[in-house]
Amino acid sequence: MSEELKGNQFEGKETYVKDVFDEIAEYYDKMNEIMSIGMVKGWHKFMFKKAGDITGFKVCDIGCGTGELSFMAAERVGPTGEVIGIDLTPAMLRMAEKKMASLELPVKVDFREGDALDLQIEDNTFDLVTSGYMLRNVTDIRQAISEMYRVLKPGAVIAVAELSKPKNRIVRWGHKIYLKKIIPIWGRKYDKGKLIDGKQPAYDWLTSSLEGFPHGNDMVAIFKDVGFKEMKFYSKSMGAVNIYVGRK
Repeated sequence: MSEELKGNQFEGKETYVKDVFDEIAEYYDKMNEIMSIGMVKGWHKFMFKKAGDITGFKVCDIGCGTGELSFMAAERVGPTGEVIGIDLTPAMLRMAEKKMASLELPVKVDFREGDALDLQIEDNTFDLVTSGYMLRNVTDIRQAISEMYRVLKPGAVIAVAELSKPKNRIVRWGHKIYLKKIIPIWGRKYDKGKLIDGKQPAYDWLTSSLEGFPHGNDMVAIFKDVGFKEMKFYSKSMGAVNIYVGRK
């Protein structure tokens, strides 16, 4: 019997999350496309639209996973720019490296294993920090955002995509059914219902990770409390995803 996960934070979360993504690395991109109903690339393009012209920028993609945001950044910074992708899970980084080998990018991404809560990077290093769907997976959201703030140069931009909960009651009801019923059915094709560390299967975590997770104005308040200015969020897909954009 699986161990029930109550809320976004629990004992052993870091190890569990790392093991989840190690397990799903090979089909992570395919499931993202399925779960987002093909909209995930549009969300990411919107992030970079809000970031503006980043030609020649030094960019850090934190929680880079299989590299999708990192590759979009590399295409936009051009040959004079630099992109570093950081992730906790070696299997995700191996997939990113494998994908990059088949791409023609103006600059290669420097993929590194690292912890979002302790980046091991000097202060005031980057012109842009991006992150996609990572904050739900960390054990300390404020610390992760503080690290993003620390490594950005003064005046630099942050753009973060995260799952959210729709405000509209009817849409929220449909969204809940989608997360709790539909996605696990799709996920079973890949995760086979295998328990990770005696806890939930990988794609059951998606639902659990949203419980108690701040979003919308509550998340904006954390960014502002850390020090970010001009912080806004943009709802996508009827509120299922939020894009958070601000400036140091």
